[in-house]
Amino acid sequence: MDGDSTSVDMISASTLHPLAKEEIIASLEGYQHRASGFSEPSFLISQQLEKRRNDLEILLGSKGTIWFTSGADESATWAIRGLLSTNSKKGSKIDVKEDAHISLINAAKRFGGDSGKTVISAASAMDIETGRILDLKNWNDDAIQRHGSPRKVLDARGAIGRISISEMSLFADAIILDSESFGGPMGIGALWIKHGVRIQPLIEGSGQEKGRRGGTVPVGLVNAFVEVAIQLEENRIKNTKLWNQLHNRLESRIIQNGGEIFGVDQERAPGITCLSLPGPPAEIYLQHLEQRGFIAAPSSGCTATAGKPSHVLTSMGIKNETALRAIRISLQPDTTEEILENLINALLN
Repeated sequence: MDGDSTSVDMISASTLHPLAKEEIIASLEGYQHRASGFSEPSFLISQQLEKRRNDLEILLGSKGTIWFTSGADESATWAIRGLLSTNSKKGSKIDVKEDAHISLINAAKRFGGDSGKTVISAASAMDIETGRILDLKNWNDDAIQRHGSPRKVLDARGAIGRISISEMSLFADAIILDSESFGGPMGIGALWIKHGVRIQPLIEGSGQEKGRRGGTVPVGLVNAFVEVAIQLEENRIKNTKLWNQLHNRLESRIIQNGGEIFGVDQERAPGITCLSLPGPPAEIYLQHLEQRGFIAAPSSGCTATAGKPSHVLTSMGIKNETALRAIRISLQPDTTEEILENLINALLN
C-alpha cells in the first residue's frame, strides 16, 4: 500500500530524501573502510567523518562536539546516564518535564535516584505530538532557580528543518538529534555535548569516536543524515512559510467541523497539527485514511501499540478518551494544496 500512499505525518513515516539515497548508494560501492586504521583509504574515510561532524556542529553553533550514535533513543540514554555518572557525588536526582519525549522519561526512571541534589534537568525542545515549542529561556531560568546549576539536556527530535536548532546550544549541555523524522535514514542519530562538559561513554569500545563511544560508525548513514539536515536547514524559512499556510487551512476546516486542535493557543512548530475529531478512536480514522491513500499516525507515536493515550496530551489535562482519538499530521516539504485538500476530504468524509 505504501507505494500508492502519501505520508502526511513526516515524523512517523517519510520517504528517504533523494540526497540520503545518493549518499547511501555511494557508500555501498567498492570496499568498506572503517574510520580508523593506518591505510590511506581509512584515513580518507576518517577525514570525511570529521568533516560531517564539523558540518553538524556548525548547524548547532560550533560551541560543542557532535558524537554519532545509532539513533535518538541511544543519544537520550547516553545523555542521561553519561552525565549522571560524572555528577554522582553531587546527587542522583533527575528532573524531566512531564511532556518530554518518553525515552528521556524512561532513562530518568532507570538511572535516576533520590539522593543529593538534582543534577540533570531534561526536556523536549519541541514536543513531537503537538509541535509545541519549549520556551528555552524560561526553562533554563526555572532549572537554575530550582536546582542551582544542573546539567541541562534537550531532546531536539523532529526539530531540524522546522525550528532553529542553533539557539538550543545557548541553553543546553547536551542536545539529542534524530535523522528519520526529516527524511534522513534510520539507524543513525547524534548527541551534541557542550565544550567543557564531561560525559562517560555509554558503550565501551576500542577507541571509536575518539574513545567516547564503541562501535563502528556507519559513515554512509552519517553522510546521508548530515547532507539532508544541512539542506533542510537552508530551506527552513521557505518550507515553514508553506507549512504555515497549509496547516492553518487544515486546522480551520477541522475546527469548522467540530474537531479540536491541541496546543493551538501556544507557540508551535510549523506544519505540525495534533487534532481530534468526534467519533471513533484514532486507529479507525487511520485505517480509513490508509484506504484513501494517506499514511498518518496517532499522537501517542511510540506508545501507540500499547493502546495508551499520549502522555503529552494527558499532561496537558486532556481526558484519556479524547487523547485516544488524537491524530498527528506533520507535513512534508513537498506537500501541495491538492494533497492537503484530498487529506481534508478524507478526514471529514
